[in-house]
Amino acid sequence: MTSYYTLVASLPPLPQPFDSGPLPITRSTLRSRLDLLDDDDRMVVDQISRFFVWDRQPLDRTDEEVWQTHQRLMEQIDNPLVRQVVNHRFDMRTIVAAIRRKRDQEGPPIGVPPLAGMIRRNWDAPDFNLSTRYRWIGPFAEAAAAGKVVQAQHILFTDLWNTWTRIAQQYHFTFESILLYLARWEIVERWTSRDADAGRERFNDLIRETLGEYAELD
Repeated sequence: MTSYYTLVASLPPLPQPFDSGPLPITRSTLRSRLDLLDDDDRMVVDQISRFFVWDRQPLDRTDEEVWQTHQRLMEQIDNPLVRQVVNHRFDMRTIVAAIRRKRDQEGPPIGVPPLAGMIRRNWDAPDFNLSTRYRWIGPFAEAAAAGKVVQAQHILFTDLWNTWTRIAQQYHFTFESILLYLARWEIVERWTSRDADAGRERFNDLIRETLGEYAELD
């Protein structure tokens, strides 16, 4: 697709911040807009969409399963931005798993290098000496330890939202801007599912997906 202007211009603004408004476009409508993309671009969109589906799965996978999934994705994905999105989420999963395992007096997770190695070397530090880079670690750990699971999930979503928004400022009417719209739309979709009474159980599922055993603290 030589020009993305028409598609980008057709996408309604997302709420700023992500928790300040309703979902501006449904999944089905968004999917129909993405039909404007050519085959190569749709393949990349499918890759990031499939990853989002996987990322919604519970955190109680084994370290080996997570590591193998990351290896497979890195072999399949060529787009640099999609690789960045995937790696960021794997880093977040690794840190959340480390916080949980430390609480349970277990050893550090295998995780994905190089972050997993840094965690192992700094296992005795409360924040694994990572708070300078990942400022959400302290607030997340406090919220999770206090049983405030919705607040803990909000902290994770806020980090993701701010990261993708910051990167999106570098792109205008490009394929990258579409990918970053999808990444942020997914956050809004997951968060707003908590608002409707009919979606209450679905939101409880999302809490479990994001926080694993921490979801049982409330």
